[in-house]
Amino acid sequence: MPQTTIPTEVEAMMASLARSAGRSPEAYLAAARATLVRILNQPDLLDPSRLVGRGPGLSRNLLFGTEAISVWAMVWAPGAVTPVHDHHCSCCFGLLRGRLRETWYRPMSETHAVATQDVVREPGFVACMMPSGPNLHRIANDGPDAAVSIHVYGYDHRAQDSSIHRTYAVAAG
Repeated sequence: MPQTTIPTEVEAMMASLARSAGRSPEAYLAAARATLVRILNQPDLLDPSRLVGRGPGLSRNLLFGTEAISVWAMVWAPGAVTPVHDHHCSCCFGLLRGRLRETWYRPMSETHAVATQDVVREPGFVACMMPSGPNLHRIANDGPDAAVSIHVYGYDHRAQDSSIHRTYAVAAG
């Protein structure tokens, strides 16, 4: 799939999103949601080489980053799963293709959590949240095909390795 959009258009969209990080949380989340919806509706905005996995598990491909935000394409091979985790920053994601299972958890302690909800996400799904916590979840690709999701996090990828604040073990519920 050739890239049909001028890269400056994507840069302008991402710069606008980065500027929104300095506004109210509600305005920022609305801008992140609008950006994700636009990308999901126009995937040709993205460099197709950034939407390819690099082997088994989860591949993270940086699309754009500033001191305020990091935008990633996550490529989920079949069987890829995150640990149960929360985030130290805002977390927004949209599903571009494939299916992902998102399971929500309630903390039992600082190290253990119990599942509370389990949902299969389909292409076009978008979620946005601030780190008001506890917002614990785990995402898994339990299907036979690769999945691709786009994530907007409120952190500087050069200063931190990940958006994950803490991981949890699953407790019997």
